[in-house]
Amino acid sequence: MNKIFSIVFIIIFFSTLSHAQNSNKDSILLKAAIENTLQVYYNNIGEQAAKFNGVQYPGYTVSFADGHPYFKINALNKGSILYDGVLFKDVDLLYDEVADCIVLQDSTHRIQLINEKLKSFTILEDQFERIEKNELKKVNIATGFYQILSEGKATLYKKETKQIKEKYTNNNELSTLFEITTNYFIKKEGQFFEINNKKSVYTILEPYSKELNQFAKKEKLNYNRDKDFMLTSLVSHYNKIAQ
Repeated sequence: MNKIFSIVFIIIFFSTLSHAQNSNKDSILLKAAIENTLQVYYNNIGEQAAKFNGVQYPGYTVSFADGHPYFKINALNKGSILYDGVLFKDVDLLYDEVADCIVLQDSTHRIQLINEKLKSFTILEDQFERIEKNELKKVNIATGFYQILSEGKATLYKKETKQIKEKYTNNNELSTLFEITTNYFIKKEGQFFEINNKKSVYTILEPYSKELNQFAKKEKLNYNRDKDFMLTSLVSHYNKIAQ
């Protein structure tokens, strides 16, 4: 508590000082001072926050014949979390796509964070947002973490889900692997729409379907070959022309 009080006092002190000194140089110094002070705050409470707001991550006791349960690679990566209203930067994270949960590494344990307290996170420079089911009106999708591929007047979300499957090999041995399901959604004018096929993208992004179709042909975008790239390109182009 004393540390937190000291942090608040220092920030208030610098903020008060800035009102008396209005030069650009003073503003830059103030910003740097506050950022440095907040970093000390992160370093002091980061592990404690994880320990008191999560549970020990159980992990997996089986070996996998093909794939892994995590986002992109089976290794801890630097990222950030907006957790219980506090932004923590430069933390070691795993995103478990089977359990749809974030795992934070402290000095001794892997901690599974509480989903309801986690508003957003970044990992491997990819941005994720937690969407609540009650926010959705027309599209019935589950509450969970969704990757943001393009953000603007229209926002493109991707949901990759992994399920553990067991199959017998040619040697009659039981093998554990993963089945991956990928879905895409666009949020436009406060409403969510699911992308079912290439045609549905243009329907959702009316009244610019003609311009977007011409753009797709010019850029040789292929829905079947690379959905991520085509959809991200189209939504990003929509956000440029629909301003």
